[in-house]
Amino acid sequence: MTELRWGLLAAGTIAAHFAAGVDESKHGVLGAVAARDASRARDFATRFDIPKAYGSYEELLADPDIDAVYVSTPHAMHKQWAIAAAEAGKHVLCEKPLTITAADAEEVIAAARANDVFLMEAFMYRLHPQTRRLAELISSGAIGEVRAVDTTFSFDSNPEETARLSDPSLGGGGILDVGCYCTSLARLVAQAATGQDVVEPSEVSGMAHLSATGVDEWATGLLRLPGDILATISCGIRLTREDGIRVFGSGGQIHIPQPAWIHPLRKPGVSQIILTPAGGEPEVIEVEATQSVFAREADHVAAHVEDRQAPELTWAETLANLRTLDRWREAVGYGRSS
Repeated sequence: MTELRWGLLAAGTIAAHFAAGVDESKHGVLGAVAARDASRARDFATRFDIPKAYGSYEELLADPDIDAVYVSTPHAMHKQWAIAAAEAGKHVLCEKPLTITAADAEEVIAAARANDVFLMEAFMYRLHPQTRRLAELISSGAIGEVRAVDTTFSFDSNPEETARLSDPSLGGGGILDVGCYCTSLARLVAQAATGQDVVEPSEVSGMAHLSATGVDEWATGLLRLPGDILATISCGIRLTREDGIRVFGSGGQIHIPQPAWIHPLRKPGVSQIILTPAGGEPEVIEVEATQSVFAREADHVAAHVEDRQAPELTWAETLANLRTLDRWREAVGYGRSS
């Protein structure tokens, strides 16, 4: 593996999680952090013992000692800075969603291709052994023919998050912020069930409660996936619900009460998958993660940087998920003021 010197574009909460992950990783080091406020960048650098702090993203991208950039700005700025990083010759790991729309993602991918750099959307949960074990169980036929999936990711945002999540110009709303996990996971189940590398729904419908600004505060979608698998997906930024995943098949069901995106599972430790055969007793399958998901993510980039794409999260995978999100947002009337 290549050792990567990381630069962080933005110094928020998620950047702090990733910085801790790089410190834990085997093939990454923290080289610089940039924020719009130079004092904030310096405070972040002190906290994580990062040697350089910049008061602008442009300064960090001009630093020849940085190999790869982690973009964790608000959603609407991902496109601009992922393209700028690629044009600066830096490898790019960009927080989910890669961009606001699939069309924007195509431009980012074109920039990565033109500048011959690595690019990956940072869906860290896809790299967790719990997620990989779920896919293995599905593909092995552990619950027979998969027929339905239910998955939910919903929370009531705190005041710090509310401004960003309520602003449509920043890509606010639950569908883009956390519903993207639900579409990604439902599609992953269908991929494992059908043996296809990338799948998209043939039908997408949905409803949502829209805020006065037109963003979805809580939403539900229904997908018809290959194999005639029906997926019910729910998300929210102003409603606390019970997060989790249930997969129903002809021979039983799988329940994951704590998906790998839940905060405790981001750290090393043991998680559980509950497999219940039809007419049988539940079996608890324990899955151990020896690394945090963010450390795993940094090492995954290092392992595949020369390939320019990561096998777990190819560019085709990113585009398929964003096209699904485009259709879900259209179905609920995103942007239409209430």
